[in-house]
Amino acid sequence: MADSFKILGQLAPTGTSEGELYVVPVTASKTVGGVAVAPKALSVTTQTVVHTIIVCNLAGNTPTFDIRLKNAAGDANGNQEYLFKSVATTANSTRILSLGLTLSAGNQIKVKTSIADEIAFTAMGIEVT
Repeated sequence: MADSFKILGQLAPTGTSEGELYVVPVTASKTVGGVAVAPKALSVTTQTVVHTIIVCNLAGNTPTFDIRLKNAAGDANGNQEYLFKSVATTANSTRILSLGLTLSAGNQIKVKTSIADEIAFTAMGIEVT
């Protein structure tokens, strides 16, 4: 199966707590006919290329947003994880963030807004098998 460009995740947070926009699927070996088969042989996702994140302000206010890249290793939520922090948006506007991030299994993209129900996020990219 060929890798294809697709919507990886969409989220319009209903609160001001951090939400999960996308998580790279974690795969493990699987038993097929009594034989352990490696993930690559099963054509499952092992990496993802996040090409674009679209941030759309849905209202007339000017909320801020955060985008954080969480390491699968579970490192502390330090400042080094932020890709964007407290970025202001113009009322009723859209930002297209061209990133080209390569993520490994278990890595997460988390988002947060300062005002609930006013920003929608969409992540676009390719899950590599």
